[in-house]
Amino acid sequence: MQATIKHIKTMKIKTKISTHCQLSIISCQLILASLFILSSCGNKNGDYDASGTFEATEIVVSSEANGKILAFNVEEGQVLQANEQVGFIDSLQLFLRKKQLETNIKAVKSRRPETQKQIAAIEQQIVTQKNEKQRIERLLKANAANLKQLDDINAQIAYLEKQLEAQKSNLNITSNSINEDAATLQVQIEQLDDQLKKCQIINPIKGTVLVKYAEK
Repeated sequence: MQATIKHIKTMKIKTKISTHCQLSIISCQLILASLFILSSCGNKNGDYDASGTFEATEIVVSSEANGKILAFNVEEGQVLQANEQVGFIDSLQLFLRKKQLETNIKAVKSRRPETQKQIAAIEQQIVTQKNEKQRIERLLKANAANLKQLDDINAQIAYLEKQLEAQKSNLNITSNSINEDAATLQVQIEQLDDQLKKCQIINPIKGTVLVKYAEK
């Protein structure tokens, strides 16, 4: 669906004697949404007080999408405002694809791990072992424990801390992968939004409909 718009750009006038002037404005011929704006001035006797040459600029208006016309709300003689939507193309399948992608994004994000909950157990073990270390250190000062006990608890704490870092790294990798998958789906939604926008038929300039054409 396309539309061609002609709008008055310049007018060169030379004056003649006249007793009456009739002005008719014909703007907006829609060819699949086309507009032509023309103007003339004269009287009933054929005498003119002005004559001139008009120069027009053509603008192509298009839905930018192929498909069944579901609405084309214009009538001959109707005045259309600039940027007014006058119709649209069937976009149901595009809309359904968008809804499916939105559902997919929710499903992908639901797999994102809850990092804090998953590392809570190891963090608690580290706290417990550090408390035990402090107890052993007090016993050691009282000669009620030996250095091997302190070395063992230090080794246990170091092992748990490495486990914690490894788990955090794995969870971050998983989260980043899920975020990338969701971002890819979001780009597809933005592409569909652009296609949905192109299904609209928008009149770019103010004018009056002269002739309406539509092809199915």
